[in-house]
Amino acid sequence: MTTIYEAAGGMEVLVRLAEATHERCLADDLLNHPFSHADNHPEHTTRLAAYWAEALGGPATYTEAMDGSETHVQRLHAAEGSYMEEASPRFVACVVDSYDDAGVPDDPRVRQAITDYVRWAALGPFRAWPSSADDVPADLPMPRWGWDGPT
Repeated sequence: MTTIYEAAGGMEVLVRLAEATHERCLADDLLNHPFSHADNHPEHTTRLAAYWAEALGGPATYTEAMDGSETHVQRLHAAEGSYMEEASPRFVACVVDSYDDAGVPDDPRVRQAITDYVRWAALGPFRAWPSSADDVPADLPMPRWGWDGPT
């Protein structure tokens, strides 16, 4: 069985999805600030695409070649408190609204699997530490998402 990563079109499509999502977030009044921050990594969309790819069954580029970790990602999003309550669903909408722009296959199963993953991440783990980045454990495993949910 192919992975969601493969069915979606691989890294090329996920890079376009990260870029299109980033543009939509910049255009959103609520999401603009964190996405336009000067301290964002200069390769934010490439890193986001690699993160999504790894989570969806693709290569471990994010954790191995980019020295990324789930702990780092969670600490970046920690201590946002009530902001994440409103921002998380809007981020999910930006991703979903970017599917056509990015060339995500018009396959309901693929689109639903990506949507389910992004919704799960944005509404769950990315809101797990609302008070402090210091609350995030040092050794969080990279999440993996398959056709039936977390693996």
